[in-house]
Amino acid sequence: MKKLLIATHNIGKFKEYQIIFGAFLNGLKVELVALKDLGIKEKVEESGKSYKENAVLKAKFYSQFSDLPILADDSGLEIEALGGWPGVKSRRANGYEASDKKLIEIVLNQLEGIPFKERVAKYKVVIALAYKDKIYTYEGKRRGFISENRQRVIWRGFPFDSIFYLPEKKKVFVKLTREEKAEFSHRTIALKKALPILKEILA
Repeated sequence: MKKLLIATHNIGKFKEYQIIFGAFLNGLKVELVALKDLGIKEKVEESGKSYKENAVLKAKFYSQFSDLPILADDSGLEIEALGGWPGVKSRRANGYEASDKKLIEIVLNQLEGIPFKERVAKYKVVIALAYKDKIYTYEGKRRGFISENRQRVIWRGFPFDSIFYLPEKKKVFVKLTREEKAEFSHRTIALKKALPILKEILA
């Protein structure tokens, strides 16, 4: 079975990719490998001005440590009432890399007084697939709302899942199972677009 390196140090993100590949990509056969499995501890500075720039930057960076095909991504939360903020700087929404709990607090404070129907938001991701000196990119989006109330449960590495309300399920993401969340993930949308190239790479 072919292997694919998932270029992230976020264990929650790696597990989500495992669920997506296992359940939502038409039985695509692949063994996902984490950076830690290869002893890769290096981190790349996300200096890009867009999701695509950061995703490509990560894919190129980790290509120097492995000959495996590589999947990297960059994602963020965009809130319409706030002009698309925090966007590509979602992990540094207040100018610094805050804790998951603090990030939720920052976003809810920015939306204080704004009614639920006007708290439209979307998750956006760009994945980059690096293989044999070529890089392919694909975008995924998932539309929802920002809840007015915070949840006590926080999924590590996915702070906004505690306040991202999905109309299709009438729940915030953390109230879903991991499998339900993966089904509606913006990453699943992007990966389905990437299926033809994934099949070619993993043939």
